[in-house]
Amino acid sequence: MSGPTSNPYASNRHADVLGENPTDEAAKLRLCEEVKNRAKGAFQQKDMPSAELLYGKAIDLLATLPGKAEAALYSNRSMVRLNLNKVEGALEDANKCIEVDPKFVKAWHRKAQALARLNEWDDAIAAAEEGQKLDPENKTFAEVIEKAKADKAKDLEDKARLKSDAQDVRVELHNASTARAPPKKEEKKQGDDGTEFRGYKKTADGRTTSYFHTDISDEAKKLIEAQGFGKPQKLDAPVEEQDAKGGGSKWNQAGTYEEKGMTKWLQERLDSGLVGVTFELPQNGGSISTTKVSDLKGDCSISVSRGKRRHLMEVSFDVEYEAKVGDSTGKGKLSFSEVSSDGDDPEVKNEPASDTPQAIREVLDAFVKPAGQGLQPMLLSEVRKLIEEYKGK
Repeated sequence: MSGPTSNPYASNRHADVLGENPTDEAAKLRLCEEVKNRAKGAFQQKDMPSAELLYGKAIDLLATLPGKAEAALYSNRSMVRLNLNKVEGALEDANKCIEVDPKFVKAWHRKAQALARLNEWDDAIAAAEEGQKLDPENKTFAEVIEKAKADKAKDLEDKARLKSDAQDVRVELHNASTARAPPKKEEKKQGDDGTEFRGYKKTADGRTTSYFHTDISDEAKKLIEAQGFGKPQKLDAPVEEQDAKGGGSKWNQAGTYEEKGMTKWLQERLDSGLVGVTFELPQNGGSISTTKVSDLKGDCSISVSRGKRRHLMEVSFDVEYEAKVGDSTGKGKLSFSEVSSDGDDPEVKNEPASDTPQAIREVLDAFVKPAGQGLQPMLLSEVRKLIEEYKGK
């Protein structure tokens, strides 16, 4: 039996870290890194309740350390809460993220999404426009603005229609109450024997049948028979297959739930789009080229339910590269995480190999690590193209 000192997370598989409460700063930071890694894993496995708890634990740990708050944690929990349909909480986290780092682009996108779900169209548009100023090339903000404007117009149209319908009903009720005619007494029809028959009639041959019955003359019967109606017909033409609702399989004409895995397609598309990308260093100083896409994890699929298609992508992967500067070489990888179809750019982390010379590391810091110049923006552009292609399937 649980008591006041029992672990409230005992039923959760992450209870070991959720119930841990270290006191010194080093232990708190170690635990924070652990719960952040587990939160990412839970999100990739679509375990949103656990992801919310884990991101919350990391936020609470850093809240006890002055100056250690991380904007990304609030942004990530906002995304999780949007998936859980906890829209108010998602908006609160997005605002907190912006408070910590006003230039955190994803926070503005989360805020716009939450406000749009709350039917706060004007505020959603304003948030998207702020994000657009920070990242003009990000098409997702234009999409949010366009959709918010369309939803706002439809909402106004629906409200006007409801108001008009309500007015019409009031007029009809008024007319009915002021011009009500006395009911007419209908004369009852009697059968020959005095018995009442409602909904029946007599045919020419004296039979009693329904009023809906229609007699067919002998001449009409002959014409129908001559045309071959009423007899089984052989179908010579092949049966045409119709496209299933929502683009599902041919056999799934009803458009019930169906899911198609896209991980194999994604791996092939990543290999063709991200391998062999080369950034030439300024002043013929050398080059940095991608050599391999590895460690693809997560889920990529397309589902069809009730005639509607849903694209579900949440993956991570590494892009390995090699840098050549003069006679020196060095290797490393860019780790892409939170790659999804929701319109947000992924998180990218540069990890040079341990044996990379210091001179090469300085080049990598300048032309691989930044998101605004060098190799990384070239790869991000290819990833965006890939996601758009996936969403069109």
